[in-house]
Amino acid sequence: MPRENFGYKRLRIFFWCAAIVLGATDAWATRFTMNPDGVSYLDLGDAWWRGDWHMAVNAWWSPLYSWLLGLFLKVLKPSAYWEYPVVHLVNLLIYVAAMGCFEFFLRAFIRQRGQPDQGPDEVPAATLPEWAWWALGYTLFVWTSLVLITVTVVSPDMCLAALFYLAWGLILRAQEGAATWRTFAALGLVLGFGYLAKSVMFPLAFLFLVAALLSLRNFRQAIPRVLLSGLVFVVIAGSWVVPLSRAKGRATFGDVGKVDYAVFVDSVDAFIPSAAALRHPASRIFEHPIAYEFSGPIKGTYPIWYDPSYWHEGIEPHFDLRGQGRMLLFAAMQYGSLLFSPYMQLNVIVALSVLLLIGPRPLSGAKRGRTNWPLLVPTLSAIGLYAAVFTDYRFIGAFVCLLWLVGFSVVRLTPEDVNRKLIAALVIATSLSTVALLVRFALLDMARTRTTGPVYWEAAQALEQNGVKPGDKIALIGNQPWGGVFVARLARSEIIAQVNQPNEFWGAPASIQAAVTATLADAGARAVLAMGDRPPSTSGGRWQRLGYTPFYVCVLNDSGH
Repeated sequence: MPRENFGYKRLRIFFWCAAIVLGATDAWATRFTMNPDGVSYLDLGDAWWRGDWHMAVNAWWSPLYSWLLGLFLKVLKPSAYWEYPVVHLVNLLIYVAAMGCFEFFLRAFIRQRGQPDQGPDEVPAATLPEWAWWALGYTLFVWTSLVLITVTVVSPDMCLAALFYLAWGLILRAQEGAATWRTFAALGLVLGFGYLAKSVMFPLAFLFLVAALLSLRNFRQAIPRVLLSGLVFVVIAGSWVVPLSRAKGRATFGDVGKVDYAVFVDSVDAFIPSAAALRHPASRIFEHPIAYEFSGPIKGTYPIWYDPSYWHEGIEPHFDLRGQGRMLLFAAMQYGSLLFSPYMQLNVIVALSVLLLIGPRPLSGAKRGRTNWPLLVPTLSAIGLYAAVFTDYRFIGAFVCLLWLVGFSVVRLTPEDVNRKLIAALVIATSLSTVALLVRFALLDMARTRTTGPVYWEAAQALEQNGVKPGDKIALIGNQPWGGVFVARLARSEIIAQVNQPNEFWGAPASIQAAVTATLADAGARAVLAMGDRPPSTSGGRWQRLGYTPFYVCVLNDSGH
């Protein structure tokens, strides 16, 4: 191993310790939280590890993250109380692994910055010192990982970020002289597993291959090696594309992009769409208030969200100018807030702007920084792709980190003492202000957790005490029923019906409420689960509050009363 890899060891150890402490604090503070995607990934993990291949092959959720969650639950066998904390432990471990992948990338990135260069008109110019790269790099990684991607949200985005860093690191290694067959085979392997993490990597993988090709000057040497990367990627991706296409009866690498475009641009309902072209519409079993029944071939805790592609089958997205403009405006607002909000990354843009202004000819570093431009091919393409459909910070965290590093690589400075002191002041101020913001977010999460606690577990326990056993089918009342879904997952209940007009239900006469619950009982529901700020018992029916939680249950008999 080159001696330079041991440089600044204490600085790196400090950042590793700080990053792990901040990540662990965040994971612990939010250990009892859950999100909609997380329940579906947990259900999928169960299906994979019990060998239920029919339920495991899913055109919406990619398999890699569910494999990891299912493995940990199978090995550790946590109780219902510890299930969600174990999931956040998995997120924390993925975050630590992502930090290792980031260091692999950052080492290669710093090596390219190591030599001073000559600026225009023979003005001596140098890039930032190595210690500043380590400090800025880790600061940006921790911020984008814990604030944008987060260990709180149960999703595969941290997995994908780790694989992005590995892919970028391999491309830089090839660029600096290690363009071996092994490096390019590893690149194809990383891109393939990236696709198994999220289907968006399928189109992005080809852009990474273009970036790898552009990174090497010797095209005769590069082309066969990039083809090897593509072959390895196709083999790994094909292991998922083939069974997925067979299950759907058509060629597909995943339906997320198509359905998301229909939802966000064409304004199709994300959960229970209504259109004549639907092949698998949910059954409307009551009109006022509207109630749906959706038991059938799709199982899981909440079938509507276990495989949204099934329920949207038949709807084809179409270009809508107004809808497209709305999403692009939303993306612009998201990116603007990210750059200029004092609670986001305004401190970073201020530091970069100052460094550019104090250098000799602020844009003179662009020529030296051209070695990084190939990395921007997949990066900017991904940001543009999300902007056209839907932008969420957790989707773009790794891309934001890379863009900042490429931005700082343009900085050129004269070797004067005043510049060295200013660099130190700016880098330290950026790192400290970022850590302060991270601590602020962690304290807010801890305060929120102290208020809520293991509320979903408490409700699940109380649900069983009221006679609802694991495996029972239940109905929900709510237009956004996520809290009820989180309870049902821990109670091991299957949601088969939903009243998605709660205000109409609670405002209806007792006779209408009785008719609705009777209909839900006829659909196979053992009980009805509701969430609200006031006891539903004031509206009639045998509603019981589940402990001290905001959840209520009405256990049904054969007549629905």
